[in-house]
Amino acid sequence: MSTIVLLSCTKSKLDKPSQAQDLYSASPTFKKTLEYGKSLKPDKMFILSAKHYLVPLTKVLEPYDKTLKEMPKDEKEAWGAEVAKQMKSYGINPETDNFICLTGTEYMKPLLKYIPEDHIETPMAGKRMGERMQWLNSQIKNIKEIVKHVKKIIYEYFSK
Repeated sequence: MSTIVLLSCTKSKLDKPSQAQDLYSASPTFKKTLEYGKSLKPDKMFILSAKHYLVPLTKVLEPYDKTLKEMPKDEKEAWGAEVAKQMKSYGINPETDNFICLTGTEYMKPLLKYIPEDHIETPMAGKRMGERMQWLNSQIKNIKEIVKHVKKIIYEYFSK
C-alpha cells in the first residue's frame, strides 16, 4: 500500500518548456501545494493535467492552455478513464493505495469512479483559494515545527 499525492495543474504557467513541478510554479498556490505535498513524504506524487493527464513532477512539458472546467461531461469522463489507465502504468493500484488529493473538485470528480472513497483524503475540499493558502501555510508551519522539535530531541539524545 503506497501513499500517492495528487496536485492539480494551474492556469498560470511559465512561458517555456519546463519540468512539470516548475512549469506551474508561476502560481503561488501551486508552489505552496507542492511544498506541502512534498512535506508529506509520499511514495509517489503527480500533477493532474487537463492536457497531459497524470504527470510525474519531473516530466518536461510545453506551456499549454487547457482546463477541465471548459470540458463537457463526456470529455471529463474520458479524461478520468485515461488518468486511471496511466495510474496502472506507474504502478499505482487505486484499490489498495491511499490518495491525498490536493486538488480542486473539478479534478477529483472524474476519478471517483476509479478510486474507492475510503482511499481518498481531500484536506482542501470546500476551501476557497484564500482559505487554501491559509490552510497550506498553517500546515507547512506545523510540519516545520514538528521537524525542528524532533531534530532537537535527536540531537539531545546523541549528545549524551
